[in-house]
Amino acid sequence: MKTFYLTFLALFIMQTMLPQKATVREENLNMKTYMFGDPDPVANINRIYPYFRFDGYTDQGEYRDWKMVVLENDYIKVYVSPEVGGKIWGAIEKSTGKEFMYFNEVVKFRDVAMRGAWTSGGLEYNFGDIGHIPTCATPVDYALKEYTDG
Repeated sequence: MKTFYLTFLALFIMQTMLPQKATVREENLNMKTYMFGDPDPVANINRIYPYFRFDGYTDQGEYRDWKMVVLENDYIKVYVSPEVGGKIWGAIEKSTGKEFMYFNEVVKFRDVAMRGAWTSGGLEYNFGDIGHIPTCATPVDYALKEYTDG
């Protein structure tokens, strides 16, 4: 039994010390989208100031390209949407091809968040009692950087 534990420990250490190949890339996904309208150009001085509130939602969907940042290794593939608040849009376990985080095929904004527009699916950052963050439906800044070790 002692030999089994030592073998297991050796294999575990070798696995954690060997680098795993991971990639990060940008990809456009074309999804049916139900957008929200432009905000009132005059911001109200209230709980969400200096942000504007979005109102006016369409019931007519149009196909639109959404930029996704795709993180992938041998085991999983994760989609992050910088144009929809930087939320994790979905994730897939590659050996089975099944989602372990729901991947919404439709972007349908509705009046749910503190600034109005919000879409279901994925995983996002939230603020305590406020709930959805102010940027949950608007683009966030990001940068892709590759280091010498890949």
